[in-house]
Amino acid sequence: MSNAFQPELLAEETHSSLAWGLIILVLMGVPLVLVALSPSGVARWPLIFMGPLGIATCAMAWSGFQYRFLQHGVEIRMLGFRLRSIPRQEILSYSIEPWALMRGYGIRGIGRSRAYVWCNKVVHIKTSNGEVYLGHREPERIVRDLDQMMGLVSRG
Repeated sequence: MSNAFQPELLAEETHSSLAWGLIILVLMGVPLVLVALSPSGVARWPLIFMGPLGIATCAMAWSGFQYRFLQHGVEIRMLGFRLRSIPRQEILSYSIEPWALMRGYGIRGIGRSRAYVWCNKVVHIKTSNGEVYLGHREPERIVRDLDQMMGLVSRG
């Protein structure tokens, strides 16, 4: 039975990076060693703050971004929290593009541009309110889901 308040889910994709999660986890060893070796309590506080931040970042990379393609648009989620919604009527175009390491990974962007990326391939979505980049190891799947959401293919 369909709930009128629950939009129909057309597709869902996850974009995570176990590799980045492991890299972050290993890098967190450095502050932990510094905390253990630090003779001063004052020097430990900034390093202790790094622990939960590093664990949260590792969890974000490990669990990844969830892209939910609904009848009315796309939702971008992480760790169960909605980060952004893109209404279908605001989407002007989308295409697959490469993503350079220099542009960074994770949640990126300033102003009207946002990226949700853990790899070197993205789907660049141009909207009436700016640009969004959705990373995925198989960006063709994202394009297929967008085509379905936009009504460009049948739901067979």
